[in-house]
Amino acid sequence: MNDKSSDYGLSSSTILTSRFGYESTRLIQLAQKNLYIIIGLIGAIVVLSILNIFGALDYFVISSEKVDKIVDVILLLVLIVVLVPLTLLLFRSRNILDRWTEMFERNTIATGMAIAMNKRSKEEAIHALVQAVDEICGPLEEYITSKSDLKEFYDVSIDDGDTRTKYDILIDSSHVVNGSGNASKSNSKNKSIQLKKVLEDYGAVIMKIVDGHVDKNVVVSFVSSLTRYVYTSKKRVGLSIIIGEEISPEAREAANNFISKRGHGLSNTLILLIDKPSNTSISQQQQTLSPLD
Repeated sequence: MNDKSSDYGLSSSTILTSRFGYESTRLIQLAQKNLYIIIGLIGAIVVLSILNIFGALDYFVISSEKVDKIVDVILLLVLIVVLVPLTLLLFRSRNILDRWTEMFERNTIATGMAIAMNKRSKEEAIHALVQAVDEICGPLEEYITSKSDLKEFYDVSIDDGDTRTKYDILIDSSHVVNGSGNASKSNSKNKSIQLKKVLEDYGAVIMKIVDGHVDKNVVVSFVSSLTRYVYTSKKRVGLSIIIGEEISPEAREAANNFISKRGHGLSNTLILLIDKPSNTSISQQQQTLSPLD
């Protein structure tokens, strides 16, 4: 059985909506239940304080000092009982909200890129990235306009000593160069500097484009390449994407496991699996679904 963090993985939107609603209902019910308990305890404190103010408790205890001490002990115990569940609820709510935020961010970027891409290509992937990722869209778009091509980001190889890893697309601060073409040299340099700063804050963007089926082995190999990049470059990865013809359930499960057990310098890395069928595949599906004459 998958753990809770994988419940917000790379599943279909319908399942995500159901899980989101289920967890929302559970959280609201838990907060409501604790709220009733807290109201009852606060009400008891109010009653106890009123009785103590008017001296009603003196009839049950001989010394007023004992009354004050008993009241203080009761108030302390009640406050502890109130504070503990509130603290637990706060941490649980924060964890759930963090997972929801990440879920929405992943699905927003994946959906935006899938819509923006006309086909699976390096050029289309980068231009779709501009439209889908707010954190880097401005500087990246300006950098693109100042360049005649983006070959510095394509088929980048990194040597980690034992092996040489090749990335279909690697966008990081080390591979940003001064643009040329439409912009002046000074303006182009400024755009390059801005993009470098943004990428240093956001992290590198690494993409793999698969002309076919994306299975579990593709995901596992891709995650290993991310780990090697972090180890070799000493930079963090902000966004990693696999784009393929079709994503298998095993591949999505492997990505979910990576999300729930992130480590090795990838604790803040988003991993997206985007299925982008070719135009031929779409035409075949439409012909299959179309009624016979």
